[in-house]
Amino acid sequence: GRRPPYEVISDMPFTKNESLKHDIFHPYLTINTNSALNKPAKINGSYKKIPYPKIGIYNGAGASHSWLWFVDILDSMGFFNIEFVDEQHIKNGGLKKLQVLLLSGGDTFAIAESLGKEGAEKIKVFLEEGGLYIGSCAGAYLPLKSSLSPLNLFNFASVKISNLTKMLPQPVKLPEKFCTSYGCQYVFHPVREEVKISFSDSLFPEQNGELIAPIYGGPAFLPSENARTLAHYTGFTSQTLFLADQQLAYDTLIGKSAVITKKMGKGNLFLLGPHLEHPHYFKANTLIADMIYQGIGESNGNGTFSIPSNKTSRCKNLLTLWRDIKSQVSNCRIVSLALEREQINWQIGYKVYEPEKISVFLEAIWSRWNKINIINCGNDTELYVILNMAKKLTLLLRAIKKNIMLKVNTTNSAQEIFNLLKKLTASFLSLYFKERILTISNGGIN
Repeated sequence: GRRPPYEVISDMPFTKNESLKHDIFHPYLTINTNSALNKPAKINGSYKKIPYPKIGIYNGAGASHSWLWFVDILDSMGFFNIEFVDEQHIKNGGLKKLQVLLLSGGDTFAIAESLGKEGAEKIKVFLEEGGLYIGSCAGAYLPLKSSLSPLNLFNFASVKISNLTKMLPQPVKLPEKFCTSYGCQYVFHPVREEVKISFSDSLFPEQNGELIAPIYGGPAFLPSENARTLAHYTGFTSQTLFLADQQLAYDTLIGKSAVITKKMGKGNLFLLGPHLEHPHYFKANTLIADMIYQGIGESNGNGTFSIPSNKTSRCKNLLTLWRDIKSQVSNCRIVSLALEREQINWQIGYKVYEPEKISVFLEAIWSRWNKINIINCGNDTELYVILNMAKKLTLLLRAIKKNIMLKVNTTNSAQEIFNLLKKLTASFLSLYFKERILTISNGGIN
């Protein structure tokens, strides 16, 4: 069963073809638009009503930039009923009004520590009462059985992984991305970028053959009676980046489970090794929508939403605030692009961050700016909060750029910047999705 270490299946790299994206996502957009308006949608030849779910995306402590990938694909497919949740929101009972919780990549230990026992219990109750949890990468590691604190607070799925070892192999590339210590063992990552996976389970019968998705440190699951395997790792492509010996990569991944699911009370867990939510892999993205449709059948709530309304002050004041925010975001973009020319990265917890990730957050704002009519969805209070965060971010970015030139350690400053970026971006996106909901209620999608 062993392949020679040099054998790599060649394939085309990911595509950014917008026409293809429209063709693949449009049926989902149609279904969700009808669902939001409480109308039946045509699925597999018959009309049925599907709940329009309230979806929570975790962007709290430990979350990296990849939660924005969920934002991008949900936006494209018409899932606009979105809320951004952090550890405090979860502890305060914020999951009660959600049907879906999405948790992407980041630092699993930091996520577990920030949620703590209280957060773990809230997620457990959420699931048992019918909630849907989709975890990718760090979000997939979090619910696995562990004896190591604070991960042992979760232990929702008794599933082991193949990329865990006591004897750490030698990396051949990117040693800073290769492994994470796990007690007296190591979680190691033999490849990055593209992998091939194949769905062989009847839960998604329309997913035939292999599809491609990227992996950035996600797990390879071993078979378990406690969970159902939906897809296996089946190959590599010409875009696969090997961080370890190719034979080791083959032995660690190929034939192992890439996507698993587990029933928990009335709810469902879907755990993903690869990032099916990465917005350059359209076919893989549709699996996230399919999981949502499958998983909310017994959801804790009907997924309805109310049309947003605001008590706004003078329109002129809102527009002035909006222009001021745009000016600050523009300033941040200029400094962040300058930072990308610096040869630097920051170790924050168990994750390594590069300056390029700053721009990912800012572009999530900038690319959506013209789709918001602030008179419809804004109010003074939230705009002042956003403006103050944007001003602070501008100062922090300018300061860190200066300190990098002075050879000052900037790790703490970088951590503060990324924490602020998450809050600023989530606040802006909350306005954006409010606007999208208003668009649906007015009879169309722009």
